[in-house]
Amino acid sequence: MGKVIPFDRPQWSPSEELAQAEELGREAFDTPVATLESRLGFVFGRARSLVVPTPSIALYLVMAGLGIGEGDEVIASPFSWFQMARAVAWRNATLTVSDIDSWSFTLDPEKAARKITPRTRLLLVSNTLGHPADWDRFEALAREKGVALVEDATESLFSEYRGRRTGSFGDVSILAFGAPHPNLGESYAAILTDREDLDLLFRTLRGGTPSSLPPGTPPILPLELSVPPGLARLALRSLTRLPGGIKKRALILDAYQESMRSFEGVKDLYQSPQADRVNWFAYMVHLGTRFSVLSRNAIVDDLAGAGIGARPFPPPLHLHPWFQARGMRKGLAPVAEKLAERAIALPLHPGMTQDEAAAIAERFKEAASNVGAGAAIY
Repeated sequence: MGKVIPFDRPQWSPSEELAQAEELGREAFDTPVATLESRLGFVFGRARSLVVPTPSIALYLVMAGLGIGEGDEVIASPFSWFQMARAVAWRNATLTVSDIDSWSFTLDPEKAARKITPRTRLLLVSNTLGHPADWDRFEALAREKGVALVEDATESLFSEYRGRRTGSFGDVSILAFGAPHPNLGESYAAILTDREDLDLLFRTLRGGTPSSLPPGTPPILPLELSVPPGLARLALRSLTRLPGGIKKRALILDAYQESMRSFEGVKDLYQSPQADRVNWFAYMVHLGTRFSVLSRNAIVDDLAGAGIGARPFPPPLHLHPWFQARGMRKGLAPVAEKLAERAIALPLHPGMTQDEAAAIAERFKEAASNVGAGAAIY
């Protein structure tokens, strides 16, 4: 026939297709998912990259590929925005929560080490709010104990630890893109690794080509969890704007911190000596001990009434009713629990101005003064 007739084709008009192909490049337009994965691997310094719909799905695929399930334990911090550790329950494995460092809010290596048992198969370590975890100690701990190490980099895009970019640690890294990171409306996750064998397993589980697996591998039933090409095209456009969006957010965060310095009840964001760069995921206000959960919520309500989209930080995962019905209780991670009860995330995105950040800070201070002025930091 001469002309190639594909099985299916999006309903672009010729002019629409040409416009997108000119913006993205013809290869990126024709094979957007593969192009996105290739670029993510290059940007974050990993040999392999695989995109999936959500971080929790990413962790599910990683655990399935590593053969982690019933009877196995996974150690993780309960303090997380995306709370992807819920995938541990989906795999019928046991979630063991370990507490965080009170300054960086990342998983404490000494506390995590004490939680390891013969059943432990995986350490899930997050760069909380963008601050890198203590990766030297966690990589050494994983080697010593012979457990897999997964980096939860969902909250840290382009942060750096001892000259290495987040997204490059552990056996596998999981990243998230979309809100509240700078975005164009897309939302997806990426699994990054340097191990080809793991990438082939993850790709087949997601819905790849089983024939690419080594001979003798047991049959795998794909889960059909691919990212649509249209979303991948949007993600490619957004990826080019991401560095600029992060730089603009840094200026807005500076405006927040400058406005908050005179307010006794809020402590400055902490950066450890090992962290070369922290691209903060959110501007989180940590209230003093005299503030209760109810007063924290009252501040959020006051800001909402003024048209400010502030949010309370999600409660620790082990306090979700599902986990509590299975024996978890308050007191398993006292530092994370205490912090979550008094944490408020204020708007932080490239669409804001520095003046708006300063105005939000003033409104916050007014609301906080009404419910507990002068509260101590701790």
